[in-house]
Amino acid sequence: MITGKTKIIGIFGDPVEHTLSPIIHNEAFKYLGLDYCYVPFHVKKKDLKNAIIAIKALNIKGVNITVPHKEAVIQYLDEISDEAKYIGAVNTILNNEGILKGFNTDAQGFILSLKEESILIKEKNILILGAGGAAKAIVYGILKEGGKVYIYNRTLSKALEIKEKFANLGFIEVIPHIEQSINEKVDIIVNATSLGLKKDDPLPINPAFLLSKHIYYDIVYPETLLMNEAKKIGCKVVGGIGMLLWQAVEAFKIWTEVEPPVDVIKKTLNKVLTKY
Repeated sequence: MITGKTKIIGIFGDPVEHTLSPIIHNEAFKYLGLDYCYVPFHVKKKDLKNAIIAIKALNIKGVNITVPHKEAVIQYLDEISDEAKYIGAVNTILNNEGILKGFNTDAQGFILSLKEESILIKEKNILILGAGGAAKAIVYGILKEGGKVYIYNRTLSKALEIKEKFANLGFIEVIPHIEQSINEKVDIIVNATSLGLKKDDPLPINPAFLLSKHIYYDIVYPETLLMNEAKKIGCKVVGGIGMLLWQAVEAFKIWTEVEPPVDVIKKTLNKVLTKY
């Protein structure tokens, strides 16, 4: 029941119609008896500054930030965690009595989702598709865990910026073109772009480049065309639901200082996903 004391949590993104974050957090709030409510806000690029200002004006307790705002939002915040500052992207904001602090829980969410699938990335060769906010967090997480990164992005300069940013953490190489020789070298391919959110999106990579030995990881959920193609080829496929879950766990703790009921959230997500 929403009352005058209910704390509001939200998500800012474009699009947000697909998001399962409200289901995750509202189920956790209900189970724990916390007086919070999580709602989606469709925020376009031109409105991002006003939306961030509104967090203070409306006394919103916190928000998630999703595509395409994870990098642009930084300029409007009062404080940023060391990790978010290093990564250069924010996906979680806490409003602490009018002070907005940004965090990044994507890196931890990505790593935990792999570990849940018994996938260790130490010394693995990993191809990252994309160079946006999510890609930065994923590259950071991989390098911290001892993996080797190859990164491809249509705009080469953005990929080169990521290489320069994280080169001191470990091995990272920019790939100007996707070639068979690269695919034979890598163990894991990660789609860190938003391609696949819309039905008419182009594929982030030609399925012909996938090999049965690959693990194909897609941050988009619940399932994309390329995930289906990868399964046909014989790849182990990991969708974005795991990363969504574990980044949400970390964000939940930032907002509430309470551990969320992970098993309850998983059961709820499984029920929802069977409807897709």
